[in-house]
Amino acid sequence: MTRQPTDRSPGLLWRYAAVGAMVVVISVLHYTTAMHIQQAHGIYRRLYYFPIIFAAFLGGWWAGLGTAVVVCAAYAPHAFGLLGRDPAPTLEKLLEMVLYLAVGMVTGLLVSRETATRRSLQRTAAGLQQALDEKARMEGELVRTARLAAVGRLSAGLAHEIRNPLASIKGAAEVLADDIPPDEPKGRLLQVLVAEAKRLNTVLTRFLAFARPQAGRRESVDLAAELVQVAELLRHEADLAAVSVPAAAPAGAWRILGDPEQLRQVLLNVLRNGAQAAGPGGHVAASCEVAGPHLLCRIEDDGPGFTAEALENLATPFFTTKAGGSGLGLAICQRILEDLGGALSAENRPQGGARVTLVFPRAEEA
Repeated sequence: MTRQPTDRSPGLLWRYAAVGAMVVVISVLHYTTAMHIQQAHGIYRRLYYFPIIFAAFLGGWWAGLGTAVVVCAAYAPHAFGLLGRDPAPTLEKLLEMVLYLAVGMVTGLLVSRETATRRSLQRTAAGLQQALDEKARMEGELVRTARLAAVGRLSAGLAHEIRNPLASIKGAAEVLADDIPPDEPKGRLLQVLVAEAKRLNTVLTRFLAFARPQAGRRESVDLAAELVQVAELLRHEADLAAVSVPAAAPAGAWRILGDPEQLRQVLLNVLRNGAQAAGPGGHVAASCEVAGPHLLCRIEDDGPGFTAEALENLATPFFTTKAGGSGLGLAICQRILEDLGGALSAENRPQGGARVTLVFPRAEEA
């Protein structure tokens, strides 16, 4: 038998005060009613059940039983002639007080059992909801994984079939361009053809990097040093926001495990995206924080932020909001981080702009 936890909220205290007031009022009626009005005393004895039952609903068996004891204590002087006298037979009054105790106890136990059952059902419902949410998350992850696998196979097949003819076209255009001056119309067209062939080859290379990721070497890398190098590269690109990064890691605490080239690719892609979004005159800042076995790298910009569609399709292959973008940059970054045991997430900042969080495994923990 367990006692219900006591709720000390002001509303509940007022209800207990109402129970006490009911007991007082009924007792006063008992003591002030003349002995010869037997029907009234009989009604008053039955009225005691209401505060007992009400208290049981408020606090369970202990409140019901406690109120019944209080009722018996309030009624006993009148029942046995200490203060006035209830004209009913003594046995009837004794049985009435036993019933007070029994009703308070039984009603309270039933209420306590109902409350425990309700709480158990609430816990079960919460557990089921959590399981459903986890199921939905896993289904979404499976759909995403299947989509990535399908896209990867398609990309690999297309890249393989297109790359060889593209190399021939590029080579032929370069040979023809050698015989035609670049200032002539046909020469300019050949230069465009060569440049577009190079661009297509770059896109195909990214397709293959996404479709068939290479397992890079694992070594300890100073993330602060990589951020400095990537920021220096971006300073020489036009039409980008200013990029600020930590100059050095505190006592080498920002060492992560991974392939330096792949990690540099991730940092360059995310920092360039932020710098392009913020634009000239804007600002991008990178910061790092140790979180247990991981290192969090937050890259924030003061640009327009992500649209709802962009957040929903974050790292989805071929989805892009940039003109001329392939939609593979973040997808490749996410795959690299997941292969390392990290993660990539994005959100809009309350004060405006966007925040991308990169989670890396720390070298010490690996």
